[in-house]
Amino acid sequence: MTATGSTLSGTAARLIARYGTPMTLGKTSAPSYDPATGTVSGAASEQEVPGIIESIDAAFVGGLVQSGDLLVTLSGAGLGETRPAPGDRLRIDGRWHEVVDVTTVSAGAAPLLFRLLVRR
Repeated sequence: MTATGSTLSGTAARLIARYGTPMTLGKTSAPSYDPATGTVSGAASEQEVPGIIESIDAAFVGGLVQSGDLLVTLSGAGLGETRPAPGDRLRIDGRWHEVVDVTTVSAGAAPLLFRLLVRR
């Protein structure tokens, strides 16, 4: 990562940590099939993260966006190697939301921010 990317990443992480809302990112690893038992399993994991929550203006409802959807911004630095993906879950104020779409803002190869479209 360049010096500028590192500075931006650190600034984003500090601002989101300071002003963000605590939430939990829930991920389930890719399912695997065990032919011996005939079962399908995937390991679940949860990670506490701060995020900035935005409501979406009614003018943008349609297509992928539905009424009541939220836009959540997470710091790339705050997630380590974890990458949010559609199908993950995000617990905000005790309620689970499904991650519908993820946009990554990067500086070089390192993600600065993740913008998640989430739905209850």
